[in-house]
This record gives sequence, structure tokens and C-alpha cells, in this order.
Amino acid sequence: MKKILITITNFRHGGTNKSLENLLSLIDINRYQVDVFAMEHFGPYKTILPNCNILKKDTWVEALIAHWSDTKGSTRLKSLLIKVTRNFCKYFNFDVTNFVFKNAAKQLSKNKEYDAVVAFSEGVPTAFTAHFENQNRIAWIRCDYSRYLELNNFKDETKIYISFKSIVCVSQYTKEIFCRIIPSVSNRVLAIHNVLNTQSFVKKSKIGVLDNNFTNEQFNIVSIGRIDPVKRFSKIPMIARTLIDKGCKFKWYLIGGSEAQSSEQLELLKNIKEYNVENFFYWIGSKDNPYPYISQSNLLVSLSTSEACPNVINESKTLIIPVVCTDFGSATEFIEDNINGFISPIEQIAEKIELLIKNKDEYNRIKNNLSKFTYNNEIILNQVYKLIE
Repeated sequence: MKKILITITNFRHGGTNKSLENLLSLIDINRYQVDVFAMEHFGPYKTILPNCNILKKDTWVEALIAHWSDTKGSTRLKSLLIKVTRNFCKYFNFDVTNFVFKNAAKQLSKNKEYDAVVAFSEGVPTAFTAHFENQNRIAWIRCDYSRYLELNNFKDETKIYISFKSIVCVSQYTKEIFCRIIPSVSNRVLAIHNVLNTQSFVKKSKIGVLDNNFTNEQFNIVSIGRIDPVKRFSKIPMIARTLIDKGCKFKWYLIGGSEAQSSEQLELLKNIKEYNVENFFYWIGSKDNPYPYISQSNLLVSLSTSEACPNVINESKTLIIPVVCTDFGSATEFIEDNINGFISPIEQIAEKIELLIKNKDEYNRIKNNLSKFTYNNEIILNQVYKLIE
């Protein structure tokens, strides 16, 4: 049996941990034994992830990367000590982060000989996993890498990625961006879409919606995701007002939250009032099971500026719910424009939604095309297994 170690940042809600949950739920447990090491032990996925062994936390790793507000007790004292030490040691060209990561990797390797060590996302899991001496190190890129570098003020991570045997990007689009930035490792980069546990979420979609605001008396639109500028949810009230002024009858539901009040959240709340859409648009917060909302809606709308491999779009297609999305880089990999959904610049999103609300023949044509869609997990899993072997 192959032994795999997967490293993640934490156990919080998000696309990375949802993708990990999907992968672990479908992995062949007769062939693979999986340990999961989280660098921070915060979040609900600690009790959600199936078919794996959750390793105990390394308190020094957690103290190093954890936000001050997340720590308490001895971890908070360690966090203060190690961050002060790190800043002091910079003057002597000594990298405390590398020292802590290398020591933690050594301790994990001492306990078990792994056939593969996997950094399940870019960022700190990849920087940490690079310290393992294991020959089969695998890195996952789950974002537009150019945007990631810009947001984190990173200039060059070539030294990190050159140590990995394989680098997986979750779409062809993200692969092309990554290879353009670090061309020296392009021969070891692959594009592999996320696994989706379709059987699980189809089953969950049949549970009733428990929300007084949600009714089936009109055309229902749903958008799902964290409240973040990249999702552009603050634009929904303006688009909703355009539709109202065109005589469209609908209700639009936003499912998602943020860990702290953000500028995007404040902008969203401001725009709801400014465009006077309180009776048409409902922000109903995070939901552990969003699938009934998707399956009982008529349309899913994504306004993102960037998506790597948008799970919610593939989930919506599997549930035979049409999708309208903006023209982010990977959109054409997941939507066939005018076949099983619409891809449009954000300025023209309202007219695409209006078309599907007012033209039942057009709506039914898209929905009929979606009824032929199937998500092929077997191909994806075999690609992953090949990397591990």
C-alpha cells in the first residue's frame, strides 16, 4: 500500500479543502494510505476529511504562520517569540522560517516513509513541502499564479518549485500562466481538473431548503463563494437593478461569507441599499450544504475576475442548472458558450440573464444540453494515481 502525506494550510472552509475532501472521498483506500498535515489546526475540515489520518499539529509551525487573533495560551506566546526572533535574525541573514519548516519536515519523515509528499496548494504548504527529502514531491497550483505573486508581493519562487518532481495546475489556463512565469520547470507541469464527488452532492441537493427567504414562486438566481474582491459580489445589486428596470421578475441569493468584515463586504451592503434591491437580492450567509439552493434555483451566476477550476460551476452543470459567468481566463474550459451556458464580459451579464428569464425556449435549450453532461472522475483519478506511482 502506497503511503501519502498531504500538507495543507489549515482546516478552514474554501476551495482547497473542499477539493481535498472530494479527492479523499473517492481515493482507492485499498491502494493508498493518506496522512494529512495541517500547518494550522483551525477550521471545521479537521472533522470532515474522510479516508485519512489527521496528524497532530506542530506548535512551532502553527505559531509561525498563524494570525495573532487565532492564537491563544502557549501558542500565542510561541507566536510572539518566534516572529520577533524571525525579524531579529533577518539582520544576520538567518531564515527562521526555513529552520522551523526543515525541522518539522524531518520529524514527520522520521515517523513514516512516504511514497509521495503532496503540497495541496501554493503558498506555505509548498514552501514547507520543499524541505522534505522525499524524491516524489508534488505541488498543486490552485490559482492564477501571476495574481498570487502580485497579491503576496513575491518575485520569484523558482528555487522552491525546482525541487518538485511534479507540479499540478487545476486547469490548462493556470498551467499556461505558471509555465510562462517559471519556464524552467515546464516539462514537469500538468493540468488536472479537480475531482468532484458527484454522488455525494447530488444526494445532498435533494434535502429541502431551510430558509424563509427562499421560495420557488419566481425565477431564482444563485451565486456562491467567499466574499472577496475577486468574486465581485458587490456588483450584484447593480446588475439586479438593471434587470428590475427591464421588467424581469426574479430573486437572487448569495451564499457565502468572510472570516472578518472586509471592504468587499461593506461595498456589497452599501450597494444593496443604493440600488434599492432589498426585495430582490438576499445575502443568506454561509451554508454547510449549498446544493439544495443550486438544484432549486434556475440559474447560477459567477462574476469572478479569476477562477482556476471553479467547482461550483461543475457542480451546477451536474445538477443541470444553467450557468452565466464572466469571461475569466479558464471559463472556456468549463462552459461551452451558448451551448450549456453563457460566458460574457461583466458589462453584458445582465442581458444574458434577461434572455434566460424572458425566453423559455432559450432557457430550455441550455438546460436540455446540460442534461447530457457527465463529470468523468475516473480519468482525473487515474492521472493523480500515475503521479503517486
